[in-house]
Amino acid sequence: MATRALRSLSLTSFLALVAAAAPARAQDDYAQSPPAPAAPPPADDAASTGGSADEAAEEGEETPPLEDEHYEELKEEVRQLRGVVAGRKSSLTISGYADVGFFVPEGDGSGFIQDVGPLSSRRFPRYAGDYGWVFMGDILAPAINSRGEPADLGNPPGVDRQDLIDSNGAPSFIVNEVNLTLNAALASSVLGTASVDFMPRTGTDFRLGDAFEVDIAQLEWLVGRERRTSIFVGKFDSVLGIEYPMRKANHRFGITPSLIARYTTGTPIGIKVRSRLGPDDMLILAGAVTNGTSVIEPFHFYDETDSNAAKTVSGRAAFAPPLPWPVRLELGVSGLYGAQDRALDSQHPIWFAGADLQVLASRFQLKAEFLRGSSDGEIGPPVNLAHRVYGLRLNNGGYVQLTTMLTSFLGVLVRGDLRDAFVWLGDPTLAEGAERLYITKSWRVTGGVRVVVSQRIVGKIEYLHNGEYGGVPSIPNDVFTSSVVMSY
Repeated sequence: MATRALRSLSLTSFLALVAAAAPARAQDDYAQSPPAPAAPPPADDAASTGGSADEAAEEGEETPPLEDEHYEELKEEVRQLRGVVAGRKSSLTISGYADVGFFVPEGDGSGFIQDVGPLSSRRFPRYAGDYGWVFMGDILAPAINSRGEPADLGNPPGVDRQDLIDSNGAPSFIVNEVNLTLNAALASSVLGTASVDFMPRTGTDFRLGDAFEVDIAQLEWLVGRERRTSIFVGKFDSVLGIEYPMRKANHRFGITPSLIARYTTGTPIGIKVRSRLGPDDMLILAGAVTNGTSVIEPFHFYDETDSNAAKTVSGRAAFAPPLPWPVRLELGVSGLYGAQDRALDSQHPIWFAGADLQVLASRFQLKAEFLRGSSDGEIGPPVNLAHRVYGLRLNNGGYVQLTTMLTSFLGVLVRGDLRDAFVWLGDPTLAEGAERLYITKSWRVTGGVRVVVSQRIVGKIEYLHNGEYGGVPSIPNDVFTSSVVMSY
């Protein structure tokens, strides 16, 4: 009798408390993570258990004393359920996606060539005396997936690169990425998010070639009753520009990122604040203090953990004026300033500054972004070979992109890109000169089609036509690529 009453009481308490504790989820505009549930007040122990005892008394049935073992089990169960209601236990959701595709690169799959030969035949002879090697083109231009990985990294002298694709110009099927994302409501106004990317790649010499990346590990505190201000701690999306909210394959309309995404879609470590103000989020303000820049990790300008005392500050401000039409117009400016990534001192800065435009309607989206930046690189001979610091002159970079859904299942994308940049390693003012220089004067036109098979299955194809100008010769680096994204 005691056991049956206990089980009935336990089941009743469980159903009542779990029903009260079920969180409501909503989509965040920019972080794309579920806001915290509004937890009801904790249930009282007496209220939770007294009903069943009263009913037994009314029926004339004596309530027997609970056996010690089962009584302790019940107490522990109620304690755990109250923890869920009070926000002490996390409400966990697991999601992610798998991105598989097929690509066909032009040439050998790489996006640059070396400027070699007699000075009279070189494209940029004026740099021959200052740099040991001069390369022309864009390493990341022949992108094949949403990660921005090129079909091939080539074989330039003097470097040892981890070429995960290494197609050598051959067409190939590929599993671009498998993502696992954990979202947890850790308290009534605190969210935890962790995202891990797995990249199946070719192994060599009896070693697996597969790689993984922890790209998000953050706590988000939603401040105030309206929860329009968020404070993030950990490894999070950047605040630079407008491309970072769509950097993942399951969020991106098309497949490939822009030519300037390498500077703005990295995930730095630090603390970030974002606020939405006014009616219809008329004003958006965001700022961050981080170890390093918002550059993607495989590129030259990124620090996971800092190697100097100075930190990097970045921010964005956007204004959306009220319009009489069902269209959101948003104008934004953003910037970043801090010590050079990988440098052992804080004497020389790296900075980025840009502007962006968004026109968002129900059937189409127009987005544009412009960015400039600079970093001095090494001054004097290298101090530590494990902390070589690249220099940068991003003279101009930007894109204009139009996407539209023609029907509920068919959409198209058109994007135009530009990148004019110098990237170098070493100090060219030294007697022996600097080690290497990359000269990029590239433009790109991308056309794509999006097919929505179902809510969780989307197919995409793109063709990237990469072009060169300003003295850089034409490089065979166009790419056809495709992707099927399966969300779960």
